[in-house]
Amino acid sequence: MLTDPRVSASIVLYHAPETVLDTVQCLQDSDIPIELYIIDNSPEDTMLERIRWMCPGAAFLPQTGNLGFGRGNNVVLPLLKSRYHLLVNPDVTFPPDLISRMVAYMDEHPEITILTPRVFSPDGTEQFLPKKQPTIRYLLGGRLEKLGGPFRRWRAEYTLAEANIATPTAVGFATGCFLLIRTSVFRQLKGFDPRFFLYQEDSDLSRRAMEIGPIVYHPEMCLTHAWARENTRTLKGNLRQVSSIIKFFMKWGWQW
Repeated sequence: MLTDPRVSASIVLYHAPETVLDTVQCLQDSDIPIELYIIDNSPEDTMLERIRWMCPGAAFLPQTGNLGFGRGNNVVLPLLKSRYHLLVNPDVTFPPDLISRMVAYMDEHPEITILTPRVFSPDGTEQFLPKKQPTIRYLLGGRLEKLGGPFRRWRAEYTLAEANIATPTAVGFATGCFLLIRTSVFRQLKGFDPRFFLYQEDSDLSRRAMEIGPIVYHPEMCLTHAWARENTRTLKGNLRQVSSIIKFFMKWGWQW
């Protein structure tokens, strides 16, 4: 591990797809050194051993069970010595200069707590992940967008899809799939709220980070996110998502 890392990164695995190998390779190819932590929530899986061979310099933190996304990332909090910490999903790829460019921008703007990038699908379509803060109608728009009408309008408003943002802009949400946060802020917030097992944990972190300083979306910082969203296609995944939404609004208030 690096003795004085400027950037650290954590990837939480749970039956990780093959794409995690591409993600790890991108981190290794980065033009800035990165102290990498791999948190494995699926101890029965073999992917961790494959990553060990591929990236022996990483710190491997196998867990005895599935902690969820937020609590999994929180495992690294007492270990971090970096200035910036990167949260990375195991299904993203990006160019070698992306992280160094994001770090340079954060250096130039010390008031920013989190920098969030522009995200594309593998087919080149934009995912419109920087958003406003969640409300009931915005989340309904996400679930019922295919019905058109007000649901489609609410979704477009929520995701800023029609805003045509061309310059760095303050937003109300940073996606957990790739999130660069000041380590001091991450530590001050005590990481993710452990009550959120999966879903809305990044909304909650964003809300709390904004009380310290702005979250900025930079449209020239770009990456690719496979985003299978398999959990939302099962009854268990949908129930977990609804549970997290209720927890979020119970914590922050019900807003239409």
